[in-house]
Formats: sequence, structure tokens, C-alpha cells
Amino acid sequence: MTRLDALESVIVPAETIADVGCDHGLVAKYCVTAGLAELVIASDISEACLDKARHTLADEKNVQFVRCDGIGYSCDEAVISGMGGLLICGILDRANADGLLPTTLVLLPHRDADAVRRKLTELKYGIDKDFMIKDRGRYYSVIRAERRGAAQSLTERQYLFGAFCEVKSDVLVEYLTEKYKIYLVAPERNADKLSKLRDCLSLQGADVGGDI
Repeated sequence: MTRLDALESVIVPAETIADVGCDHGLVAKYCVTAGLAELVIASDISEACLDKARHTLADEKNVQFVRCDGIGYSCDEAVISGMGGLLICGILDRANADGLLPTTLVLLPHRDADAVRRKLTELKYGIDKDFMIKDRGRYYSVIRAERRGAAQSLTERQYLFGAFCEVKSDVLVEYLTEKYKIYLVAPERNADKLSKLRDCLSLQGADVGGDI
């Protein structure tokens, strides 16, 4: 599954959907052609990227192009991909300060997914989709969350490996196994990380005996 396929699989219909950090505007294109929203916003801090999105969406209606850093407008659902988790957290913090947090978030951080989950909890979102994919040799967490007005309670394991890390996933097991082997090079220094990885592998039903 590609990153774009994964995002498309969890986007839900909404009155206004924003493709934040749109680059070529492929997510916005999907939302328009699938008829998921009355208005689709393609936004990016880069005018050059917006020009690429304008080219992709040249024949489409009901699309608005906005140059801004993050979510500088009102929308019901925001899709944020193509950047690290800490940057996504910063975008969400600024949107919260400006009163512009959308009801629904679809996120695909390139790293630090645990920080994103902690931020979602802090901002009183509930995670209803959270799974791992592998695309071009790299692992990504795909997260969808809805703002519910009450904080969601997650365990440390869920923050680290996914809100639904108990659901069997070959991709997650592959990721955990690779990480385990890396940390096993220096087991004493990485004892805590190895313990958490072993715990999640066991939850997945993987054989964690010996060195895997």
C-alpha cells in the first residue's frame, strides 16, 4: 500500500477538506474527484508547491488555493502528510491557539508518530484509525482522529506503537522486529526499549524467544 492509498482509505466525507502541505495536490485531487467535500482547500507555505497543485487541479471546480504555514483557515477535516511528527504537532498547536482545529484529522507523520498521538490526546481527539504501512522500504503510521471534547486514554504502548497495536499486523511485526535487532546490538544501553518492543511483539503473537 502506498502512502497515498493509505490516506485515501481513511479520509471521510466532510463539507470542507484541507490538503495541508499539499505539494502536488494529489490528496486534494482525490477528494475532489471522489466527491468527498463541497470545498477542497489546497494549502502550502510554498508558492512553488501551490503552482504544482494548481496544475494538478487545473480542470477541477470547488478548489481553493491558500498560501499559509499550517492551518490558517476554517475546515472540517485536515489531511497532513509529507512531514515529521514534531512539525505536525506544531501545526496543531498553532491551529488550536487560533481556534482553527478541524473536527477530523488524517495524519501520516514521517517520524515521531508517538509525539503526534500524545498531542492528539492533549487536544482531546479520539483516534479511530491507526495502522502501519510500508512504502518504498520505509514504515509510516496512518492516523485518523475525531475531536470529541474529552481526552482519550492511551497506554504507553499505544502511544509508542499505535492505538490499536493489539490488532494483528504483519507490517507492525516486521517493523518491531527490525527495531529489536537494531537495539539488540547494545542490549544493556537499550534495555528499556528492548523491553517495550518485546512486550508489543508478544502482544502481536510473535516469537520473542532468544534473539528473534
